[in-house]
Amino acid sequence: MNDRAPNLDVLRTLAVSFVVVSHLLIDQSLTQIGHFQSQALGTLGVMIFFVHTCLVLMRSLARQDVLRTRRAVTLSFLAERVFRIYPLSIAVVVLLASLGWGLHLAPLALMSNVFLVQNLSGSPSITPVLWSLPFEVQMYLFLPALYWWTSAGAWRAWRRLLALWGASVLVIGACRLYGMNTDLIKFFPCFLPGVLAYCMRSARLQWPAGVLFGAVGMAAIAYPLLVGLGASATVLAWGLCLGLGGLIPACADVTAPWLKAGAGIAARYSYGVYLVHVTVLDIAFHRLKGMPPPLDWLMFAAGVAALSYAAYHVIEKPGIDLGRRVVVRMAIRRGWSAHNP
Repeated sequence: MNDRAPNLDVLRTLAVSFVVVSHLLIDQSLTQIGHFQSQALGTLGVMIFFVHTCLVLMRSLARQDVLRTRRAVTLSFLAERVFRIYPLSIAVVVLLASLGWGLHLAPLALMSNVFLVQNLSGSPSITPVLWSLPFEVQMYLFLPALYWWTSAGAWRAWRRLLALWGASVLVIGACRLYGMNTDLIKFFPCFLPGVLAYCMRSARLQWPAGVLFGAVGMAAIAYPLLVGLGASATVLAWGLCLGLGGLIPACADVTAPWLKAGAGIAARYSYGVYLVHVTVLDIAFHRLKGMPPPLDWLMFAAGVAALSYAAYHVIEKPGIDLGRRVVVRMAIRRGWSAHNP
């Protein structure tokens, strides 16, 4: 994987596409197509996000690891993540609540959505896509420790990760066997493969990029079918994520300029697309009734594109830039390093 990582842009594009297509199918009363379960396609997209996010953030930690102490790197990393995730998610929650769209939440539930702790408080999400962000945010707390735990030689690192992945699966399985609630930890084996991919970044095997994306395409068919046939969506996700984590570093990057450029643009706006598409879907197909179907679809596509573009440039990018400035000021004030992380 090179520093630009076009494969990761394509993966992120595919992930958000799976989520959007899943919600469109469900909205069009196509929740089940034969044995194909549409919701599982969206779940697969989120699982790809989990692997992708951990890999990208491990690389981010490596870039920041020019500071003098582990504490400094951890604080810098967490500060940047807060400013990366929260501004746009808070804006969406506040906007939906003020307009009366989505679920009508009590004050405590609303604050749980603002701070992204719905999985801790047991509160519903004001918009369905918000369910995954608490798990992602909470995983941030573990990533610095995983980074240093695997910072030994690559030969030892990926074996450690495989052992930890296997142990986490056994622990979750044992908890389920004894009737314990595993909701807070059930996605841990889906995040770890992203760390594994980072540890295997020096893999000598270089299959064509088509192997990676062909596997993802097959998973987009097989996973919803198997879930529709009764397989456990969570257990299947563990194995699929592990396979993805092992496959990413083993494949060469895409070279087609059009694909790299298109995926780069889609990946840049993917967070906004993820957060706004359900609301735009509701407006285009339900709140504005009586329009010809082509206009519904046109409004949906144009609305998602326009809102995600505005969300990135008005909220998301300024938040990222502010986070970087905060980290630089922290570094200067605390004397960590003259380097801009």
